[in-house]
Amino acid sequence: MLKLIEKIERGVVFVLVILLLLSVILGTVELGREILTKIIAAPRFLVDVNTLFESFALFLVIVVGLELLKSIKSYLLQGSINPSFVIEVAIIALGNKLITLNFKEVHPELLTGMAWILLGLAATYCVLKKSNKRE
Repeated sequence: MLKLIEKIERGVVFVLVILLLLSVILGTVELGREILTKIIAAPRFLVDVNTLFESFALFLVIVVGLELLKSIKSYLLQGSINPSFVIEVAIIALGNKLITLNFKEVHPELLTGMAWILLGLAATYCVLKKSNKRE
């Protein structure tokens, strides 16, 4: 029974890898298309700041996808996920949210909460890196 569960688990992971790769590839193509069309349509090739923020958001989503892919690859090779990869993905995702956040429409409590989360993630990442150096 356990072997059947492991086979199903590995099959699901392979399907996730394929879907994630497809998402990253399509996201990259969309990012390239969006940037090119906005540059061509812009007067004198000067792109609006809002367009840049949209492009950065998509770029960071692609980076999060690549980090997730790295985590899944680690799982396939080692049979476990490195916790520092998970923390890296969370830091990148939170950074993405902070970069693309409209500060004029956000409540201070939300920013405070995000700051505490980022501080906690950074501390956790430092502890994990220090413990990995000792091993």
